[in-house]
Amino acid sequence: MDTLQDLDRRITATTKLQGIVKSMKTLAAVNIRQYEQALASLSTFVEVIELGLRTALKETALPRPVQTTGQLPRGLIVFGSDQGLCGRFNERLADFVKQSVADMPVTDFSSLGLLVIGARIASRLESGGFRTDERFWVPGSVSGINANVYQILLSVERWLREQKIFQVDIFFNKFDKLNAAQPQHQVLLPIDNDHLRQLGRKKWEGRSLPSFRIPPETLFSGLIRQHLFATLFRAQAESLASEQASRLRSLQNAEKNIEEHIEELKGVYRIQRQSTITSELLDLVAGFKATVQAKQELE
Repeated sequence: MDTLQDLDRRITATTKLQGIVKSMKTLAAVNIRQYEQALASLSTFVEVIELGLRTALKETALPRPVQTTGQLPRGLIVFGSDQGLCGRFNERLADFVKQSVADMPVTDFSSLGLLVIGARIASRLESGGFRTDERFWVPGSVSGINANVYQILLSVERWLREQKIFQVDIFFNKFDKLNAAQPQHQVLLPIDNDHLRQLGRKKWEGRSLPSFRIPPETLFSGLIRQHLFATLFRAQAESLASEQASRLRSLQNAEKNIEEHIEELKGVYRIQRQSTITSELLDLVAGFKATVQAKQELE
């Protein structure tokens, strides 16, 4: 049985751990806010890109869809996490990726091009039979997303050039305030021509039509690159926000368990302290009685 000193040390250590968990909760909440702001700003950027595409599509034709038959090389981009303490954030996404790939016309996981952002999700996918081509660290803040996305775009270009990848799919956990993380699948390439066609048909809201001086094909190509950048940026920001939300939920559960454990330790401490006091009082009473009895015998 633990002594009172042992119990006191355990209560002190657990209380310090509770303080660390509270600090981590605060940090997670702050991080969620910065990623939410980044997503809100990105929405405005996407609107500008779509306005530019609507302008370029007035002067240029959409690329013809490539007719395909049978299985084609495919690339996957998966956004996960490097750190733990976020529940089943990576496990659920890995299961979702595996199920989605099972529905694709792919017979061998190792034939897929796989680019993974996050060490933990990479380990989870590799243990499930996937082969990772490239692995990137997860950016620690909004400012680090840009560099990550540019590296991903360079890898995608290399895929298209060297491996003749036909389709690129992205997988990530979408930020949800109620459920923390929702696995999502989105096609990055080829570009959805139906969506572009709808943009080109929209009526311009301004009083005068926009004009540009560069060749329409050059403008269209540059806007498509920005569209790809925005899509990957959104996926990374959503993943980071959902990771922090999952971590916040896990820390809340941990804090509750720590509070219950502290109360349990304090209860044991009070019982043992009372038992120690009672034992000491009984010893005093027994000693007093023995002294009185000895004195009476002497008399």
